[in-house]
Amino acid sequence: MNNIEHIEDLPSKWTSTISGLTDLTLLLCKEEKYHSSQEGENNLCKLLQEQTAGRAFCEQDCTVPLVQAVKKGEAVYFKCYAHLNNVAIPFYSNGDRNNGFLILGGRVVSSYDDLVGYRGVAEKLGCEPSRVLEIAKGVSFKDVDSFKSSAESVRMVTDYLIKNAGSYKRMEDDIAKLNTIIKVATAITTFADSKEFCNTILNTIGVLFNVRTTMLLVREGSGDSFKAAGAFGYEKGLLEGFSVSRDEGLIKEAVVRNEVVSSSELLDMLNSGFPNGFTSVKIFPISAGNIVEGLIVILNTPISSHDEDLLRAFCNFISLAIDNRHILLQCEAIEKICHASLHALYSIETCIDSADLFNIIIEKAAEIVGAEQGSLMLLNEEGHEIEVKATRGLNQAILSHVRIRPGEGIAGSVLEKGMPLVVSNIEEDKRTSRSNRVRYKTKSFISMPLKVRDKCIGLLNLADKADGSEFSDNDIKILEAIALYSAVAIERRVYYQSSVNLRKISITDSLTGLLNRRYFEERISEEMERSKRHGQPFSLIILDIDDFKRLNDTYGHLCGDEALKNTANEIRRCVRIIDIAARYGGEEFAIILPTTEKEDAGLIGERIRSEIEGMPFNIKEAEKAVKQTVSLGIASYPGDASSVEELINNADRALYRAKGLGKNRVVIFGNL
Repeated sequence: MNNIEHIEDLPSKWTSTISGLTDLTLLLCKEEKYHSSQEGENNLCKLLQEQTAGRAFCEQDCTVPLVQAVKKGEAVYFKCYAHLNNVAIPFYSNGDRNNGFLILGGRVVSSYDDLVGYRGVAEKLGCEPSRVLEIAKGVSFKDVDSFKSSAESVRMVTDYLIKNAGSYKRMEDDIAKLNTIIKVATAITTFADSKEFCNTILNTIGVLFNVRTTMLLVREGSGDSFKAAGAFGYEKGLLEGFSVSRDEGLIKEAVVRNEVVSSSELLDMLNSGFPNGFTSVKIFPISAGNIVEGLIVILNTPISSHDEDLLRAFCNFISLAIDNRHILLQCEAIEKICHASLHALYSIETCIDSADLFNIIIEKAAEIVGAEQGSLMLLNEEGHEIEVKATRGLNQAILSHVRIRPGEGIAGSVLEKGMPLVVSNIEEDKRTSRSNRVRYKTKSFISMPLKVRDKCIGLLNLADKADGSEFSDNDIKILEAIALYSAVAIERRVYYQSSVNLRKISITDSLTGLLNRRYFEERISEEMERSKRHGQPFSLIILDIDDFKRLNDTYGHLCGDEALKNTANEIRRCVRIIDIAARYGGEEFAIILPTTEKEDAGLIGERIRSEIEGMPFNIKEAEKAVKQTVSLGIASYPGDASSVEELINNADRALYRAKGLGKNRVVIFGNL
């Protein structure tokens, strides 16, 4: 795409200023290809782009949406391979699709799952776990709806500049005004004082647009009327204490239509409740979603259509600021919990083989929900009794004699049922109904089962919130991830301690070190059952080394073994932590991709194919390096199959199609 006229005149700080307001990383693209660069990127992307593979994946993932945006002529939202939400927005001069540019923006984490996914990708690329954790601490969450709202504001403001690019001098003035508006809008987001918030808005309008009189109306508690939060200008004294029903005259029209309304008719002024002395009015609604939360009222001042556009943009920014003010405290609390959870998971993961694992689990779980007392209990090997393995707030030796049978008491009942229990008052809850023990300060507690593949192996018990409040269902939700991760960590530790070598032999392929076919068949059946329960898709990749027989016949079986091991290593490097890679048989491999749609599985498959194709494969018997390639077939549940057998069969069919099309390619079932 070519540059539009005067686009070079847009100040270089434009995208950084908009980024500061919307909390989106914005990059200006002059053609339909993204060239990865750390310049202008956020810290999440910078870390990935330090790796060669990361730069390649960034360019690959971002170029396709840019091309799609140009082709469609509209914004394209997408989630990249690193689980970051992005948008590609095309802009054109006078509607000419051959004359424009693109903005690539976002790099937004919208959920805790996205952050965990990013971490897995970063570590797979070779980033240091400590650096990943440090960068993740500074990440703020932005839900998808807020992200799209921010992206729409970027599109609207940039569209405005393009439409007015013909007049350079006016554009300079507009940019100066817009920069001021953006700085003000950015600043007011952080204002804790409502009066300062209001005065800053009114002073900005008064000074920038030479307004004679203006006021800010805000919705009162009941929502049926608006009251003046402040006024600016010569006649501001007439507006002190001004209040008006949302159903009166021009006020009603502005609220119902959610559009700018104006009048210079005396009757309209009186019907709208404005005091005598005003001869004209223009009203700008400030809305959050579809609800008008406030009104900017400009009186006795002519406003050009050009300035009206700028004021409308300012109101949109104010709306964002109001939204941000409402959710700021909630976001801070959620962010704190997420960072604590991420740190807890990291601590548990790094201590799986440590004797302190049990203590670390109970300490981290207690910290996240603010509990002062707690215990970790595990079912013994015979499965007859639950034993205390770690405590918080009480010496473990005091409880070393405690043995509880499944189904016995509160702990035994939770273990037997496999369902978490949150109690506000132990003495009043019908499920417990017993006197509180003296050592507890409060009567509220949580008992969370630790489950592995639907089997309960123990419990996390937490009591006495530090602030004296009761535990809630939100605490249960927070602890679920810790409990799941802890159960897996405990199982792994027990497994390692009991029979590391035997277990490894029973589930892994001795040549490649990947899981063997028998274990693969167990896991794919489990994954299908889990998918059915939770209504989540999963995908299967079947991979075959191209021309493997010829390789064996030409250079011998030892060379064939090396090819198998090299392929396994590349698969292991490319897949995510949650994926299950196995040697399926001969030169075939299978990869289970949990919670993965077919299109995303295609991206992972292409990454594997590309990495293997580019891998040097040196053979002593050959004069030069031998090129090794693979073909891959992909199918997904439930879209492509209703059973394990059908899923494997359809992935095989896609693989054979890849072979038939010339090998060294990925074919997705359904695209045959």
